[in-house]
Amino acid sequence: MRKLILLLGLLLLLGGCSPWIGMHKIELGMSKSEVMQQMGKPSNASGSGSEEYLWYIPPNRFWERYYVHIVNGKVEAYGQLGKQTSQAEQ
Repeated sequence: MRKLILLLGLLLLLGGCSPWIGMHKIELGMSKSEVMQQMGKPSNASGSGSEEYLWYIPPNRFWERYYVHIVNGKVEAYGQLGKQTSQAEQ
């Protein structure tokens, strides 16, 4: 029983630390359909007019939030909430 608890704890620890492999595939200028091909359906979406935000929550890191900012159908910025990658930084 003790070994089982230790094994389960180790699996939870490793599963929680494994990287979420999606955001690194996003590039500035990608279309919304390309983003959704790479990332899947967003957890939430918001915006109006020519601007839209796609929000993603990784299942193994539910405390983190990631966004993709789309303007005129193309990725303008993306990243972890509180951090930003935009055209100006390139």
